[in-house]
Amino acid sequence: MTDETAVMQGLWPQVLAAAKKRRRFTWILLSQKVTGFLYDGAVLTLAWVDQGAADNFDSSGSVSVLEEALEEVLSRPAAVESVLDNAPPAPPVLSPATPLHLPAAASALPSQPDASAAFTLHRALGQTAFLMHERGDNLAAALLAEVGDVELLCSARFSEQAHAILIVPSSLVPQFTDEVLTAIEPVFVHVAGRHGLQVNRVRAAAALPEIGEDWRQVLQTKLAAADEDTAPAQVPQMPPKEASSRPGRKEAVEGQASGCARRAKTAGGRCRRPAAEWPAHDDLPPPVAACFGHLTPEEQKACQQARDRAREEYNARWKAEVAARQARGVDLKPPTFTPRPCIGQCISLDQVGGSDSDGASMSCANCDNWVCVSCGKAQVDSVLEFCGACSEREAQCDPEPEWGGQYDSGPDTDPNPRARLTVMVNDLVKATGITHREVNASLNRRIGVPSRVGAEEQVIRRAAGAARAWLDELGSPS
Repeated sequence: MTDETAVMQGLWPQVLAAAKKRRRFTWILLSQKVTGFLYDGAVLTLAWVDQGAADNFDSSGSVSVLEEALEEVLSRPAAVESVLDNAPPAPPVLSPATPLHLPAAASALPSQPDASAAFTLHRALGQTAFLMHERGDNLAAALLAEVGDVELLCSARFSEQAHAILIVPSSLVPQFTDEVLTAIEPVFVHVAGRHGLQVNRVRAAAALPEIGEDWRQVLQTKLAAADEDTAPAQVPQMPPKEASSRPGRKEAVEGQASGCARRAKTAGGRCRRPAAEWPAHDDLPPPVAACFGHLTPEEQKACQQARDRAREEYNARWKAEVAARQARGVDLKPPTFTPRPCIGQCISLDQVGGSDSDGASMSCANCDNWVCVSCGKAQVDSVLEFCGACSEREAQCDPEPEWGGQYDSGPDTDPNPRARLTVMVNDLVKATGITHREVNASLNRRIGVPSRVGAEEQVIRRAAGAARAWLDELGSPS
């Protein structure tokens, strides 16, 4: 385990707390969907349990929230990248970073456990190499002899197992093929287990360059020497970028091209959300620097088509990899998610943390079930559902009439009913003094629907008509 990753492991609870203060949805994703991380002093690489969790993290703007939390805890900026825990490719080679200047709280962390773990890892590496030699696999033994270091990709859920990363010279990385790693992995896992280390996978990664305090001057000198040796007419052409279903986070950190370049529909200010993940294909329209909500219908269709194409290509590569491993007799067990069982103490995340946002009032803090959207303590079957007691109380105390078709939209021709509904909901919150959640729940009861999540345009127009009627009852100006 690297020093930076060990420090991040100790500071991870503080990072989660800082992210929780900014946005509860980001905290939920990090605490429930991240299976591990690797930190090199400048880039924090998160391993996600599935593609959906990684997509939600990127598309919801949680990347900037986590970067702000990291800067608060570390007192310096840090970039964030994402990988899949079960993806077949090897982990990304992280860029070189300057040493981490630790805060006073982090500098007091004990270093003896890390030194002991590093010694145990090197001992397990050497014993694995000798065992491979005794089994007649001299190629694997020779490659293990070239390994310079072993790191553990530590887990955010510290009870889970970790990945062992073999740090080797860049020229030797291609020689650690799937066949070689398949032969080494069970032996290394067995040896590490006998030393008390829980390891479930073994991968190979290139060693990071050795740098010092004067690395900028050294690099500039080498670049200048390379420029002198290269004639202007021999400037190498950049290779074309391969189609990728998930653009890296490095582009988002180094430039603003990955941010939405369009303005919000209601407030008119510059949109701060990241641009839509639009994989590039030669025979499809090029990507647009805008979030998915600000794409035109034609752009959304093209973006979705590009995403489907990239997903099909990724699935084809993954199925081919699975078939190849099964042909070699490798037992592949897909990761399974075990929900937390109910312990009879259901309470919403809203009441535990004191924040009402991003579904915290509907998610239980002690298990993976839904709780009543009203009381936050009774378990229910689905999201945005009331328990029996709260349903009876609402029926007795709510004087609002049930929907009888009086809010059906007739000649309503507003091209953007959702934006108009958002404005009227804000006006109702100001006029009534109740929360957004209570206003939206009341509108849903007025039009006779349990929820407007993913609703069609006709339902949105009915809700806008009900909001308009409610404002008229209160005498609020439009």
